Amino acid sequence: MTVTAPPAALWHAWCVGARSVCVYLFLFSISSAVEGTNVSGVIPRKLYTSYSDLTVLVRAANQHGSAMSTVAAFNTGDIKKPPTPEVTHHSHQPLEIYWTLQCDDQGSSDQLCEVQYHTQDQQDWTQEKDILRSFLLLTPRPYTVYEFQVRCACEGPQALMSDWSSVYTAKSSESAPVKALDVWSDCGVISELSQCALMWKEMPTWLAHGKVLGYVVTLSHSNGTVEVVDMSTSEPGGLCVCQEKRCRFTPSLRGVSGVDVSVYNSQGATKPAPLALPTSDLQVPELSFTVNLKIFSLNVSWSLPPQPIENMDEYVVQYKQVGLPPTQGFDWIKVHKNDTSIILRGDFENHTAYNVSLFAVFINRSCLLASAISYSLHGLPPKVTEFKVQHISDSNVTLSWQHTSLTQSKGLILCYQLVLNNFTVYNVSGDQNYLHLLGLTSGHHQVWIRAETKAGLGPSETINFSTENGHGYTKYLVAGIIVGMLLLIIIIIIIIQMKTCAKVPDPSNSKLLQQIKLQLNSSLMAICSPLESNPKISELEVVENPFWDAKASPDGQTEGMVGEERTHKRTDDEAEKEEDADEGYSKIIDTDEEERDGGESESLLEDDHLGYEKHFMPVDV
Repeated sequence: MTVTAPPAALWHAWCVGARSVCVYLFLFSISSAVEGTNVSGVIPRKLYTSYSDLTVLVRAANQHGSAMSTVAAFNTGDIKKPPTPEVTHHSHQPLEIYWTLQCDDQGSSDQLCEVQYHTQDQQDWTQEKDILRSFLLLTPRPYTVYEFQVRCACEGPQALMSDWSSVYTAKSSESAPVKALDVWSDCGVISELSQCALMWKEMPTWLAHGKVLGYVVTLSHSNGTVEVVDMSTSEPGGLCVCQEKRCRFTPSLRGVSGVDVSVYNSQGATKPAPLALPTSDLQVPELSFTVNLKIFSLNVSWSLPPQPIENMDEYVVQYKQVGLPPTQGFDWIKVHKNDTSIILRGDFENHTAYNVSLFAVFINRSCLLASAISYSLHGLPPKVTEFKVQHISDSNVTLSWQHTSLTQSKGLILCYQLVLNNFTVYNVSGDQNYLHLLGLTSGHHQVWIRAETKAGLGPSETINFSTENGHGYTKYLVAGIIVGMLLLIIIIIIIIQMKTCAKVPDPSNSKLLQQIKLQLNSSLMAICSPLESNPKISELEVVENPFWDAKASPDGQTEGMVGEERTHKRTDDEAEKEEDADEGYSKIIDTDEEERDGGESESLLEDDHLGYEKHFMPVDV
């Protein structure tokens, strides 16, 4: 068949103004042209009839020139689209899919197919061409679900591809896991090992290379013993609790010197992952630490120290929602030792405090480098509580208040603003909870306080006080205390004196003196004037070896004469009586006691009539 080129006018009409490539399909049989892309072109159905012969020429041109293809001639009746193939089954190891296609109606039993596939968590397809009746995926990801589609063309002069088959799903076989678990611990604020909760992140199935059957925790104790704990995932509520893609080992780590955790499936187990135990013995430099918390992301950055930290393996950035129990509102991420920033993704709550910390990991040990409190979104703080006068004097006052807790502040407290008498403003740091007001004038004063965050100032709390009243109250209180102490001291002294002072015997209680007094009175009445009928005891004259006649006359007059000397020799009976008299008066009875004791006191005086003389009267030398 002889084919001539299309008219230049027609070609020029299609390609005029083309800036790149102009593709031109010229139909010789119907003298028509259509525009196509750089790889294909579509001839509208209205331009040809069934079972008609078509001759097609493709020509491309741009500003540098043009090129023409060879001529293609065919009959439209020979163009037939084969049915859609059907994927029937697959094998697990290796992963291979099989399908069927009926090409007998097309006059040929041979076929040529294309396959496209991807995993369920992917969007883009991977295509393979020139496939016959099955497709083998050479390196599938273990224990992963794949989706397949197939389309085919029956061999012939005008082969045409079928539509894509429906999606066929197949899962690859399991294999032993390779990557170690991501292990960390939530030690709270104290960072003591006994308070730490062992945690690890659940390994996804594509990393576990199969269904996770359980975990093995190896505990090395300080006394040298080793404990191996095997926890199956088929036994919920045991020693391992998994929630929100994180697992917790419930027993305490007290007395533990090393911890390793591994995961296993039906094909094997991972290499044990060691836990970096917290320690405070390591010397680390100070770092600048910056935290920027947003609703869905946590941006953390820090500066590298001037000199590299020796033996450091990596960094760990963790965050903990303030006020929640251990392991709740908690997450972490491990960072390469050369990096200085990281972004953590999560759904952070508004007006909520998070404690963000940076750790350095050294050969199964971890050390805290820096920490900061951050909020995803700041709100107005609440009213300040327990605002009161702590101390007051003539012109000075100390005010105090309670810090607003992190769970109630709704934002980081930048400062506290206090206003004295609606005039003087004091800004106090958010870490301080007191203020000294000095040099106040006497009288009534008013102070109000309110907290401030990035969102603004919160509601105010007011307090009133008077420096004059406070001074008078203090003066009277001090004076009362002093007077009370003096009274107490006086009372104590009186009690001590009453207990330590001895009683002095009353001379009138001496029976012997009473008898002598009676005798003296009787003797002196005869020689003394009536005015001296009551001589004093100081007027007695002591005479050596006096002799007294103990017998008296019935009328009361004594028979002996004073001053008369007589010789008298003491008998043994008299000496014995004097000794009994000296020893008998061992207790002096007071007049008051004599009246209280009645007859008993009188009998004692009769027996003990020489006691007073023994203590107070002169004796023979």
